[in-house]
Amino acid sequence: MSVMSLRPDILSARRVLAVQPHPDDNEIGAGALIARLSDLGRLVRYITVTDGSMGTMDPGRMPSELARLRKAEADSAARLLGVTENRHLGHRDLLDSPMPDLRAELMAEIGEFRPDFILTCDPWLPYESHPDHRAVGLAVAEAVSFLQFPHVPGAPQDAPAQPMVAFYASGQPNVQIPAGAYWQRKWDAVGLHRTQFPPQALMQLRAFAESLSQGEEGFFEAFKVLHPFFLHFNPAAVLA
Repeated sequence: MSVMSLRPDILSARRVLAVQPHPDDNEIGAGALIARLSDLGRLVRYITVTDGSMGTMDPGRMPSELARLRKAEADSAARLLGVTENRHLGHRDLLDSPMPDLRAELMAEIGEFRPDFILTCDPWLPYESHPDHRAVGLAVAEAVSFLQFPHVPGAPQDAPAQPMVAFYASGQPNVQIPAGAYWQRKWDAVGLHRTQFPPQALMQLRAFAESLSQGEEGFFEAFKVLHPFFLHFNPAAVLA
């Protein structure tokens, strides 16, 4: 068995669960891929873990108001990419859920939706300071690892096969997916998060992203795509 032989093809996915810590992370990390999969007729469902209510530098904007606005922005952005279902778990921004509880929630979502791929942020990104990104990425990895162990709290009784995982915003990506015409649609979706990205901030974010995502054939999105085999006790995950 070689490391390369266990690298799954994300474009073959039929059902994709995209789990984001905050209402804008899926678009920033994987918007072009999500739009492409949607156009291919694949079923994509969003899980938004927190309400994003801390995401403002304006002391006059109340967290409850921001949470309401961000939910509407997130649903609009998802629809633009072809995603019709965005399930909001409603945790407070700066995650207040203990890891086992969040893991159990995600196991239930996986058991109900039965995806063959999960998209989420990479919790092992070097220097990642945001606890929500670390917690959500780890909870996804744990949920996948423990999915088929019936005595683990939250494990579904009729457990599906373990899905593959594709981490976006990874410091060690192993797959580049050409964005093609979907690059513009991705940024149109990011631009709908107006509370986070007024025009100048959006322009700066896009310019920075494009400086990191320019290949010989145009822009791409990069992922660390892993078979569940690499999510436990496996030093070869770094090489996968």
